[in-house]
Amino acid sequence: MMQRQMGELLRLGSLALRMLFDAPYKSLGTLVGVIISVFLMAQQASLLLGILGRVTSFVDASGVDIWITSLATESTDATGSLPASKVGAVAGTPGVAWAAPVVQGQGKVTRPDGVQENVKVLGVEPPRYAGLPRTLGPGTTAEALRGSGRIFLNWSDRQTFADAQPGDRIEINGRAGVVAGFFQGVNPHNPFYYVFANIDDARALAGFPQDRVTYIAVGIVPGERVQDVQARLEARIPDALVKTRAELRAMEKRFFLVRTPVGVLFGMGTVVAALIGAAIVAVTLYSTAVDRARDYGTLKAIGARQRQILQLLMLQAWIFFAAGYLVGITVFFLVRFHFPELAMATPPRLVVGVAAAAFASCTLASLVAVRRVLLFDPAIVFRA
Repeated sequence: MMQRQMGELLRLGSLALRMLFDAPYKSLGTLVGVIISVFLMAQQASLLLGILGRVTSFVDASGVDIWITSLATESTDATGSLPASKVGAVAGTPGVAWAAPVVQGQGKVTRPDGVQENVKVLGVEPPRYAGLPRTLGPGTTAEALRGSGRIFLNWSDRQTFADAQPGDRIEINGRAGVVAGFFQGVNPHNPFYYVFANIDDARALAGFPQDRVTYIAVGIVPGERVQDVQARLEARIPDALVKTRAELRAMEKRFFLVRTPVGVLFGMGTVVAALIGAAIVAVTLYSTAVDRARDYGTLKAIGARQRQILQLLMLQAWIFFAAGYLVGITVFFLVRFHFPELAMATPPRLVVGVAAAAFASCTLASLVAVRRVLLFDPAIVFRA
């Protein structure tokens, strides 16, 4: 039984290929349409995921278990501040291993060519330096921030600052800072450059009040559940926002998607790309069905069942999907390889998701031709 069904499918597959090769230019045009659709879906979705990865890079790179900040904070780009005295209250909460202040301010950084750029200054406290990215540049250690006027630049921003090297001077808000090292893993999604400094220098560079902090970074005692410690902190300081790393990450994404048009634009681009592919496949299969009306009528006249006709049309659509997807996703990865500076994320779920979307669009598109072919009268083969 199984062998007979497989043999039937192979015969139908061979017939589907012959029918497509009988109209090579039309089939090639359809294939190109599917390739473009797959490429655009992958490109739009990967850019959106890449930008969202940048949005949450500060939260992800620091490795802090719990973040505490002002109730007025909507994201790390729209923050309030807390009294510095709350750091002690947090540190004394059961389940808290350590608590450290982090300050954040904004200003202007002057590049070596004299151009001023927006900068986000983050101040961290020794000796723990909580909030500093865990991944630092080659040869950089957190202790390099010790001493007055030391700053860390983003490793990927070195070219912007004339191939900055340790010991170079950078001016922020009219104050000079000395490059002491580099960090990695925190890439901006906005017009701000990131700069890390020790907390006292950050206050001076950004004009941040001495008695306020932007965040309190919290590490939990090993073996404690982060949700339990979070509940204790919320009870102890009800006038503050207490978020786990996952919750702050989700808040960052939500703020970005709701408050900016980027998510909508890239989401619409992905949907439009899928519709383009579906429309091209639908038009081609439909016109091919009309052109080959006698062939389908002949198949019906010699006893082909409706199920076999349906399988034949589906196989044609799936051939377009398979070939178009393989070429389209290959072109996408080639573009990503040659342009690594683009914020393009390619997790496995993206590759699978694009394949599923392309398969669905091609399958649904084939139903347009299916409806037309199933209405053919076998007697059409006897008409002039």
